[in-house]
Order: sequence, then structure tokens, then C-alpha cells
Amino acid sequence: MSVDFENDVLLLTCASGKQCSRLIPLLYNQWKHLRLVVNTVSSEESLKTQWPNATVMRADMSRIEDARRLLSGVTTVLYIGPSAHCHETEMGYTMIDAARQESQTGTLKHFIYSSVLHPQIRKLMNHDCKRYVEEYLIESWLNYTILQPSHILDQFPVEQLLQSEDPVFPASFDPQVTFSFTVLQDLAEAFAHIINEREKHYLAEYTACSTAPTSYADLVAMLSKEIGKPIRIIRKEFFESAAQFQNMLAGKYGDVPPGTRDTIHRLLLYYNFYGIKGNPNVLGWLIGRTPTTAKEFLRQKILKVHNS
Repeated sequence: MSVDFENDVLLLTCASGKQCSRLIPLLYNQWKHLRLVVNTVSSEESLKTQWPNATVMRADMSRIEDARRLLSGVTTVLYIGPSAHCHETEMGYTMIDAARQESQTGTLKHFIYSSVLHPQIRKLMNHDCKRYVEEYLIESWLNYTILQPSHILDQFPVEQLLQSEDPVFPASFDPQVTFSFTVLQDLAEAFAHIINEREKHYLAEYTACSTAPTSYADLVAMLSKEIGKPIRIIRKEFFESAAQFQNMLAGKYGDVPPGTRDTIHRLLLYYNFYGIKGNPNVLGWLIGRTPTTAKEFLRQKILKVHNS
């Protein structure tokens, strides 16, 4: 049952997204049969150029025919669903159904699901979607592992703030509210351990926070101190923030249906009052080191900008 890097097939979905950006380099020279799933022609062409020894496949994961095609002959799948998609739950069900069939008649041994920290928060529609997918996976009879990342720290605009003469951080919600952030490199290492160690992680659910609770105001203050330059914070109006999120997602999906709009509105309101908080101990155990702190992350980013 141990991993056979020469013959096993590993499937990664949403392979052009942020979660796979740090994971693929950790696996590319290790797994001989790496299958990368994308949704658009541009992503397909980009990944084929970047990772020529991998198999890049374009598919619609809401279609059972596509899901079965993707999973045919696969040994391990890391399923990452599209963020804030109005049919996220149905996509998860479809991929799990196809995985069940492959596990019964084919080669599938391990289904890994990238969920979200605290999927039981029903006020957040994107969390609630993942809660239903988790339940469906738990009842599927598959050998599964669920990893629950939090707010991604890599999205904090360090480069833009460093390059500005008068740096201003535009806050989409109350910048004093705290989050336990996840750093993509930490997340990638956790996924790599789960993928490569397989049976050790069957039927496990792991939270994946890198930092202790930290606010965006804390991040701005840390960065300001590191670079010796004041950084102002401005608070964006609610619908301005929502429109920016919607425009970003429209680039992915071609349109933003009402369900996605509502997801964004609830997310901003929830973040404004509660944030998302967790504990970094589990992630540290998974990756075998102390997860990246907010200050370490900022210093790494500053060094990268200065060296570029």
C-alpha cells in the first residue's frame, strides 16, 4: 500500500490556483505520473509550458463524465474545489462519486480534500458548501484526508506596499479583526506529507493555520517597522470591496451569479466582526517544523523583493 512514485498516478485539481503553486514544485521531480486539472485554455497552455513532464487536462468537474475521465487510473487525488463557486457542493459530490467508482473498479486509494478552517460556520456560504462536501466524503467509504487551511497570508500585498512612495493598505473590512493565517509554503509541505505518506493520514482531519491570531493592522505595523516607513490604512466602502471580489471571480468564471455575489457579501460582513481564528500546532506537527510566523513571512517577502 505504500506510495510507488514510478507507477502511481497523482491527480491535482485547480492546478493553476494558489494552493498548487507551491505544491507542484515539491512533487514534480518525485512523481513520475502527475496529472494536473485546469478549467481554461489559458491555464492549460501555461501549465503545459511550465511543467512539460506532467499531464495537463482541461475539464468541467461538475460533469460526471469529466470527473470519471480525470480519475481513471488515478491512485491519489488532491481535490481542491473552485473558491466561492455557486455549485461548489455539487462539484464536490460529483468528484467523490467518481472517486468511489474508481476505488471499487480501478486504482484509487486516497482522496485528499482541501476544505476550509471551521466549515461549521454556517453564516459563511463558502464554508457551508465545504461542510456538506466533508460530510459526503466521510460517508463515502473512501480512504480520505481533510485539510482545513485558513485565510491565505500570501495575498497580503507586500510587494505593492514596498514599491510605493506613499504606501496605503486598502482594508476591505475592519483591519483590527484577527485571523489565523495560512502560509502557502507551509500548506504545500503539509499536502506533500499527506500525499507521500498516504496510509498514515487515512481518515484524518487536520486544521492548517500557520499563525496565531493576527490582524491586518498588526501586519501593516510589522511591515512598517521592518521597512522604516509609515504605511497608512484606509477602509474601503462595503460595496466597493464586494465589487472588487466579484470582478476577480468574474475573470475565473466569466460571470458572477447571485449565489456567488451573496457569498462575497456574507464573507465581508463576517470578516468584519469575527475573523477566522485557529491554532498552528497541528500544522507544525504535519510539516515537522514551526509554521511560518507573520513576521517571518514579511521578512521573507522583503528579502525576495530586494533580491529581485
